[in-house]
Amino acid sequence: MDALRWLANDQVSRLIATFSAGSPYGAPSLCGALVFALGWFFLRRRARGRGANLKMFVRAIFPRRILLHPSSLVDMRLWALNTLVFAGGYGLLVVGSFFWRDRMVSGLTGAFGAHGPLGIAPGLAILIATLAELLAYELGYWASHYAFHRIPALWEFHKVHHSAEVMTTFTEMRQHPIEIVFFMNVMALTTGLTFGVSAYLLGPGVGHMTLLNGNIVLALFMLTWGHLRHSHLWIPFQGLAGKLFQSPAHHQVHHSIDPRHFDKNLGFALAVWDWLFGTLHVPSREREVSQFGVGEEYKDYATVGRSLARPFAKAGEALRQTPAPLAGEGGGAGRP
Repeated sequence: MDALRWLANDQVSRLIATFSAGSPYGAPSLCGALVFALGWFFLRRRARGRGANLKMFVRAIFPRRILLHPSSLVDMRLWALNTLVFAGGYGLLVVGSFFWRDRMVSGLTGAFGAHGPLGIAPGLAILIATLAELLAYELGYWASHYAFHRIPALWEFHKVHHSAEVMTTFTEMRQHPIEIVFFMNVMALTTGLTFGVSAYLLGPGVGHMTLLNGNIVLALFMLTWGHLRHSHLWIPFQGLAGKLFQSPAHHQVHHSIDPRHFDKNLGFALAVWDWLFGTLHVPSREREVSQFGVGEEYKDYATVGRSLARPFAKAGEALRQTPAPLAGEGGGAGRP
């Protein structure tokens, strides 16, 4: 009984933490996304010489055809399940980051001896640490995402996410738990090693700039358009901004069934690694995505049970098959 009580209390604590102020699903982030969408809506209507009011905005931002779509209902159920998995995965990220930080510091000290902090201004040291952590986090995300697109067995798990036929905020957590744990561990590795290098060169007391308990840049991303990545709102960033940041339209391109969009825009908040590695597609000003999903394979992910079970069977099939072109080559294995 004590074990069951502990488990129940642990799950409740995780659920409450999911909606805390510093959480991606806390009130600041959700309200920030709503305000950003409101500003975009009125500016867009004004630019086209059209009137606008709050009633029109509510109808545009919360269309019944999307919210009540069968795909959205699966999103909501998987979101309820995966918020708990994500909370646990975030713990892996934190613990793993400290583990790899300590390994890196030990390795550098063993190889080069103890190192005193570089003689640079504290403000500059914090800025360097902040940017280094951000780039490391994004590299871990990009590399994980790339692997789940290019390796057929992993792609079978990632299809759960791509099977969404409409996009809402809940689609963010339409993921297989295997994918969440994988991403968290890789990001723990990249950020932890970077923390270690920063601690060795800049001193163990140098941290990164934070906001709501996270990297300030990632926090600002979640306080503005982060939750609009998975939405029907076509909000494109272009020019230099389109090469540096992932706009909502960038991620809609990522979910497109158009072959020219396959395996593009793999970053989370930043587009810099996509830009560097050739996986960037800067969206046009006008909407260029007409459909999301995985085509006829949607039936394999039409329920929560299938979404959780089918990837194991399909990944096993992919591993047993004769080596074939990697996902993304020639249209991508498993893409419609």
